Amino acid sequence: MLSYFEVLCLDKKITDKKIPIIIAIAVIIILGLVFYILTAGTPYTSKGEDGIEISFNYPNGWAFQDRTPGVLIQGEKNGTDNSTNRSVVTINRIAANETSLDQIRNDNPYIKTGSIVNETNRTIDGVEAAVIDIDEMGGPDSGKIGEVKLVLFSKDDYIYTISFVTGGSIKDIESDINHILNSFHINKD
Repeated sequence: MLSYFEVLCLDKKITDKKIPIIIAIAVIIILGLVFYILTAGTPYTSKGEDGIEISFNYPNGWAFQDRTPGVLIQGEKNGTDNSTNRSVVTINRIAANETSLDQIRNDNPYIKTGSIVNETNRTIDGVEAAVIDIDEMGGPDSGKIGEVKLVLFSKDDYIYTISFVTGGSIKDIESDINHILNSFHINKD
């Protein structure tokens, strides 16, 4: 008994030149599905009493919980090699009428105690955000205790801070950071 593929080839609808094209298309479709599954992640949604909803997707290995729904969210990922590489994400929402983006930046404990290594901008949920890489210092006796990526932006009368802190190198969780920030969304009722 001939397979379906052999029957198609005998029927001359698929020639030897078309077979590699069909295989390439099938591989692209399969890779696209794998990429979608890997980047989709686990959805997280937190809604405050004022109806503002923060949502994002996060990769495997992370656990998130509300400290104050829609206002303070914290996530954690334990390192696979030792406990010093534990990573923490903290998301804060502050009313913009109570302060300014510059004030939030200047009062940030990571900026106060660490050294700014790099500062760039990126778009998050349609608005420009400041992204600050910080070497967090523990003081002259304890030395460096980790690295921080601090993200600051303002949207819809609120200021958002997203702090990624790790005991290891921030580069080790860079793909996780991008996964979260690329899917970050704020929705008002």
